[in-house]
Amino acid sequence: MISCTWQLAVCGINHKSASLDEREPLQLGREDMAHANATLCDLSGVRESVVVATCNRIEFYMVTDRDQKPLDIIATFYREFKNADISAMQSNFYVYNNREAADHLFRVSSSIDSMVVGENQILGQVKDAYSSACAVKSAGKVMHRLFHQAFRAGKQVRSDTELGQGACSVSTAAIEMLKPKLQAIDHPLILMIGLNQMITLAVSRLKRRGYDRFMFANRTEQLAVEFASEHNAEGYGLDELPALLSQADIVISCTGSPLPIITDDVIDEMLAHNPGKHLIIADLAVPRDVEIKEDHAGIDYYNLDDVKAHAENSQSSREDAIPDAEGLIERKLEQFMYWFDHVRHEPIYNGLTETFEQIRRDELKRVIENLSPESRDTIDRATRRIVERIMQIKFRAAAAPDKEKAEK
Repeated sequence: MISCTWQLAVCGINHKSASLDEREPLQLGREDMAHANATLCDLSGVRESVVVATCNRIEFYMVTDRDQKPLDIIATFYREFKNADISAMQSNFYVYNNREAADHLFRVSSSIDSMVVGENQILGQVKDAYSSACAVKSAGKVMHRLFHQAFRAGKQVRSDTELGQGACSVSTAAIEMLKPKLQAIDHPLILMIGLNQMITLAVSRLKRRGYDRFMFANRTEQLAVEFASEHNAEGYGLDELPALLSQADIVISCTGSPLPIITDDVIDEMLAHNPGKHLIIADLAVPRDVEIKEDHAGIDYYNLDDVKAHAENSQSSREDAIPDAEGLIERKLEQFMYWFDHVRHEPIYNGLTETFEQIRRDELKRVIENLSPESRDTIDRATRRIVERIMQIKFRAAAAPDKEKAEK
């Protein structure tokens, strides 16, 4: 049997392995996904990639050469993509290979690994991540099969177990956390900042509980106005935040801004103009939307770490459904591994690499003997990269039929 020259791996960091403070500098936004996948898959030793980034996790699913260390690849990625050094955080990253990597993705897609067990957003987020990788052709034969099987697992867990019963998300967990604060205010005015699924779910939850006084703010004012009109409310641009904060009783913010949109100076100014003001802020964004450098007597501030602590105390009933979900996942995993163990030894994915490498070395001997060490090294690295890129192209080209099969 042909020896396998590659591996499936995931390297990631999430709400279990690192705090919000630790994850925040490493966060990748939706607008980064295409470039991130292209950058990762262009690194030496990487054949395929799908990057999954949500408010609670950043995970890199890869097919790599067997001798590559996934964490070293991700360290290189962050140096090139964000000019960031993750060496001090290596203990916060987890790495799983082959079967364990597939099992991890199935658990993520089924929401067992979520901060809020059973939350209903993660499957859509994983699908979006996969689509982004497909758009730049960083996903190939293995990723197509892996992710489509994960989608099937996630869908079946939701339909066949109690884990998927009822509405559950980070947004709804945040509203539950704020329940005592909301009940203590007569007819509160609630400012929603950002327009996305997180905000939409929060508004829906609040309206079901009888709250109907909203203001909406967004970077694009017209979008805020249009969204607000659906809820009998007013929409504003972010430039009006200081005035809006002065009016609001509750603020729920979740934007994709790389920098805080509510700074400590804005809060200081707002409190100075409104003595005795009491404001409750729930910041659901990563990176965080709110910058608070010190305690303010008039501000109750909550972020995703607070939502996590609340969720951990209130989800025991959903956790009772985990064994049933794990049984379904195990069956889907066995189906994937049956295919995976066969494809790992297909000649196109293994033998050709060694053949091309031998051809490269034979041809180089004829031209570099009389060159300087520096020139030899430059040519060696360039030709090695050519072979790697050819194999990446062949690896992905063979994936087209499998992608079609996986989608059926």
